[in-house]
Amino acid sequence: MSLSANKKSVSPLAKVLKLLARRDHSVSELTLKLKPFYSGSEIDDVIERCLRENWLNDARFAESYIRSRSSSGYGPRRIAMELQQKGVASETIRLALREVNIDWQALLLRLLERRRPLPEEPAERFKLQNMLLRRGFSPDLIQRCFFSTEI
Repeated sequence: MSLSANKKSVSPLAKVLKLLARRDHSVSELTLKLKPFYSGSEIDDVIERCLRENWLNDARFAESYIRSRSSSGYGPRRIAMELQQKGVASETIRLALREVNIDWQALLLRLLERRRPLPEEPAERFKLQNMLLRRGFSPDLIQRCFFSTEI
């Protein structure tokens, strides 16, 4: 059975379990994936069951997502924005960012170590700072790391 199988051949629960076996999803993300195949009431029923059985948990999804994206070199602002786009509540994101206990400064310093030596030319430094901003690090953290003696 494929994930694109039509409604008649795959139950909503079977489809959800197949999706959740691959990775965690947010409630919103899972709902969007089910919409083309099932009615609203079927989706609500299966989502409710998954929440009740703790197969689906936005807080767990957010923590897992934060760990994954931070290990790829992304900062808290970018990760929070991506989680909001995936339908995770702001409060859940805020709590998950606190729970994962990531040292964002150490992560940023590791990213900067790859770029050693740091560019001396102002235009090049500006480009590097913009890249780090796009990756989701705050301007003050970037400045602290740029002038840190650890690099």
